Amino acid sequence: LKSVAMGGWWSYSILLYVFGVIPFFDYLVGVDVGNQTRAVQRELHSAFRFELLTLLVAPGILVCLGYGAWLANFGGLSCLELGGLCIGMGIITGVIGIVVGHELCHKASRLERAFGRLLLCAACYGHFYVEHTLGHHKDVATDRDPATSRYGESFYEFLPRVVKGEFLSACRIEAARLQRKGLPWWHSEIPAYFLVSAAMALGFAAATGPLAVPFFLAQSAVAVLLFESVNYLEHYGLERRELQPGQFEPVQPQHSWDSPARVTNHVLFKLERHADHHAHAGKRYQTLQAYDSSPQLPAGYATMILLAFFPPLWRRVMHPRLLAHRARQEGQVFRHGPTPQSAMAAEAKEGTQSLKADGHL
Repeated sequence: LKSVAMGGWWSYSILLYVFGVIPFFDYLVGVDVGNQTRAVQRELHSAFRFELLTLLVAPGILVCLGYGAWLANFGGLSCLELGGLCIGMGIITGVIGIVVGHELCHKASRLERAFGRLLLCAACYGHFYVEHTLGHHKDVATDRDPATSRYGESFYEFLPRVVKGEFLSACRIEAARLQRKGLPWWHSEIPAYFLVSAAMALGFAAATGPLAVPFFLAQSAVAVLLFESVNYLEHYGLERRELQPGQFEPVQPQHSWDSPARVTNHVLFKLERHADHHAHAGKRYQTLQAYDSSPQLPAGYATMILLAFFPPLWRRVMHPRLLAHRARQEGQVFRHGPTPQSAMAAEAKEGTQSLKADGHL
């Protein structure tokens, strides 16, 4: 938010930081593929300083939102600067807020889960708690999961599908829970999360002025867009074997893309060690391990998100890696996209046709 105070195009300098500075330092610093011993993991797991850090994010995000709402109303900002304010705040809420909210929502402590849901509500995305913990982790890498991007699906095709799909999935999960427990509809958590988001927006408006409401909604949209771009790359093109109709193999490390980029991993609370997160959802971020059997992204999340915004570049970088990974899944029939063998045959045929067209054959 300091960049907004500098005025003009500086209001957008956070974009340079996220998509320029962080990728540069990812390249400069290198990777981290080291794992701790079990003894060190136990020690880190019980260290309160890591839990405290994640808990402090919730009040920190609320303070940032309050300051942003104040700037929107009393900062004398131009339309250009207001846009930068919304984008900057959305990046903070999406990169830090939702990521830490995701971390906390998997914990056993009621306090941590409450703070996690509060962080999701700060981006109007409270229903993600229901869908992610009870839907995505069960259905990942299958067609049932709206948050698994498919082979050849661009980010711009994925985004409306995942936003709609996660909401509908959360509603179905809640409806099933209420039916099992014999509870009426008003016990559903979904409306409650949106009420919390509305209370935040109206509370900031009461404290600072009416522009707080569009500011809150705009930064939420940016946060969701950024967070779903992370969802897009985490499982792109990965599929679990269907053992029989409707029954899939257990989730394994090969069903999540990992990234060993050291800097981005620290910024995102080790979210890039995603395979271990799916193997042990309740594990604290500081103890997540790297898996040799997990497919590896060629760069950190910041770089990969930027590639995802340009589908031809994304396909050029990712499809050879995805097909190489699929080649190691012997005997698997893939539901979307080619098998490695058919893709290589198509490439060979295309090359032959090109040679014939050039008169070489």
